[in-house]
Amino acid sequence: MGNVECCMKDEDVPATMERLEWAVRKMDAAEVRACLECGVNVNCPINQHGNTILDLFAMEHQNMMKTTMSTRGRPEDTTRLYCEMQASAAEVLSVLRKYGALMSGQSAALRRGV
Repeated sequence: MGNVECCMKDEDVPATMERLEWAVRKMDAAEVRACLECGVNVNCPINQHGNTILDLFAMEHQNMMKTTMSTRGRPEDTTRLYCEMQASAAEVLSVLRKYGALMSGQSAALRRGV
């Protein structure tokens, strides 16, 4: 099948686990909420290790923190960026928890590209 989604408006693209993953990676709370309201299972495994979307959120949040710590620039700009990133992460976490998101609790680490 094709990639017809690239020709559609954002609001017409079907809610899928891949769309939810993308929204969490971008820390887009509105998109996360839209996917979950359409019935995407928040605790469905996202890889062969059994990790959930909340595991992905934790990994992305950690990456955001590392990015902020290594940002060069004025302290005021770095602080503003940090606060904005934390606010968006907190909003995404709130939406995920509202829909019952759970960590996988497995010992396997979430690795990119697996």
